[in-house]
Amino acid sequence: MNNITAFAGSRGSTAGVPREAVQIWKIYLSGPMRVIDPQGNEIASLPRKTRGLLAYLCLAQPQRVSRSRLTALLWDRPDDRARRNLRQALYVLEQLTGAKTAGLIVLDREYVSLNTEVCWIDVFEAPDYLVERLVDGLEGISTPFDQWLSGERSRLEDRLRGTLEAEVERLGKESAPAERRAAAARKLLTFDPTHEGAVCALMTALAGMGEHAQALREYERCRAALRATLDISPSRETIALYEAVRLVSPRSSAKIGAPRTVNLVASNANVVTPDWPCQPSVAVLPFRNLSGVPRHHYTADALAEDLIGLLSRVPGFFVISRLSTRTFRNQEDRLPQEIGDLLDVRYLLSGTMRVAGSRLRVNAELTDAIRGIVLWSAGIEERFFDLFDIPMRLAEEIVRQAAPHLRTAELTRVRSKQPEQLNAYDYFLQAQDDMHNFSPSMFQRAERMFDAALARVPNYPAALAWRAYWHVLRIGQGWSPNRELDATLAAEFAARALDGDPLEPMAFGVQGHIAAYLRKDFNLAFEQFKTALRLNPNAAPVWLWSAATRAWDGDGRGAVEEVKKGTALSPYDPLMYFSNIIAGMAYLTNAQYDRAIEYAYLSLRENRSYAAAHRLLVIGLVLAGRLKEAHSAAHRLITLEPGITVEKFRNRYPGVGDPRAALYCDALAEAGVPRA
Repeated sequence: MNNITAFAGSRGSTAGVPREAVQIWKIYLSGPMRVIDPQGNEIASLPRKTRGLLAYLCLAQPQRVSRSRLTALLWDRPDDRARRNLRQALYVLEQLTGAKTAGLIVLDREYVSLNTEVCWIDVFEAPDYLVERLVDGLEGISTPFDQWLSGERSRLEDRLRGTLEAEVERLGKESAPAERRAAAARKLLTFDPTHEGAVCALMTALAGMGEHAQALREYERCRAALRATLDISPSRETIALYEAVRLVSPRSSAKIGAPRTVNLVASNANVVTPDWPCQPSVAVLPFRNLSGVPRHHYTADALAEDLIGLLSRVPGFFVISRLSTRTFRNQEDRLPQEIGDLLDVRYLLSGTMRVAGSRLRVNAELTDAIRGIVLWSAGIEERFFDLFDIPMRLAEEIVRQAAPHLRTAELTRVRSKQPEQLNAYDYFLQAQDDMHNFSPSMFQRAERMFDAALARVPNYPAALAWRAYWHVLRIGQGWSPNRELDATLAAEFAARALDGDPLEPMAFGVQGHIAAYLRKDFNLAFEQFKTALRLNPNAAPVWLWSAATRAWDGDGRGAVEEVKKGTALSPYDPLMYFSNIIAGMAYLTNAQYDRAIEYAYLSLRENRSYAAAHRLLVIGLVLAGRLKEAHSAAHRLITLEPGITVEKFRNRYPGVGDPRAALYCDALAEAGVPRA
């Protein structure tokens, strides 16, 4: 570009001014452009073209840019009016600084440049954290500007990708701890979910930590991302690594005639192999509706839900939630071994359902997911006058045949949970699905679905308990218009659930979560969690809520143990970003800062706008000594929560009584979050 020349000092220079006396402006170009003055105030009144002018100077620095170039770039016509507009934009930038403060720009008759001595620019100072689009929202200023911006975005993305790739490669060559390698790989996958090199590095690191099932799930995420984005399959190398991880999984030792062991992680001297649960583990896959009538999908879902409820009540069974197993709906081509590896279970209960006239026929089978052998299968047929109570009757018969050791008392106790009308159950299932949606409008729709279900069956305990959790979740998501009202309603719905069924574990769990998260009463919370888990030891949400409470109470080791139980019970939960935050909190409390950072990145991969993940990331980075990254992470946090301060965090943090709370507050302040 021949009209950009080397910088030479001129009006606005800070030459001769001691560096410590210079007041620094901060300019953020990643995401929506932000300009922060030396006093920490954001300059929000800059016109779009003035912002575009400043962005161009930032990326051109330290070179000078001709006025004619700026005129053609921003106004697309080198006439007198465009030149006047340029002078006005330059005047606005000059007026941002007072007479005693060095200016943002340096001017002479023909050229303009940025005063680099007074500017901190994120894309140069902290490029390895940036994942947002360059100056997002400035498109459309002019055709030349858009063309320039497109090229700059491509160059920035290439540079960032190279930086992240180099970090993953460096940690791999240095045989760094698996936690560091996993965090670096997740960071690259947050930037590019289709990066096969990153997913291979992550799978290898996870296998090195003994988390083979999680490594296999990462392959599944990569496979889905490649299919959705590029319409391609993983490379042969990635598939080979997937098969190798399956072979070294602890589950492979139980397979008959298992192939030879693959030394996948020989370079890692600290391989930790998790204990395989001693109790039988089972996943109920979605039953296929073969009737061809869409409205019968809800009957099939009701059957699967009732099967899960019955199996969960049997002591010694480890049951995966329906929200996780529904990932495998309409995937009949998947081998039982594959599904078993991904869900980390030994047995699969699956089947089909067909409605013909007044008869409903179900074919069910129980499969050993390690050996791929069908252990039991049966066809069960029922005549019905309506479909309201048929799912529970079929579920009872299937469980009675598949697991003869079921106790009759358990079956009798759970019959009370069957709704009186199918429509109530229909609305309840829809409400559960709508809760697990990132869209505020879909989340709000769940309230209407719960209301419809409770209008038909007012004392429906499961619906009341989940409705209570909906109010707590709305507070946690930051979508509550009235925090205190939602807290009151959550408590009321949980109490109503226990009035309807004094043995409803979800209601006890929600009451414990309310006590800990909203009221900071940990003693009451643990009592409620203990009761809930005594009723249903496979209640994944309760394990996670209990883990969060232990983290707030300072018990890092206990929090880690419980979060592992919770995530193992529901590894495909649609709210996995929330589960990952609790996991990160547990590791943070246990002073495993690299693992906390890893889970923060994993949560951001699922939901980049989740402010709690950014808070966890900021604190983890500071405590891990990675201050440069922490400053950039704090910038994104402040963008998502403009009013956040350390004092506000302290007031709402449930674990404010734990000494670590002060440590976390200091970490936020050190990263750049305002104290008050």
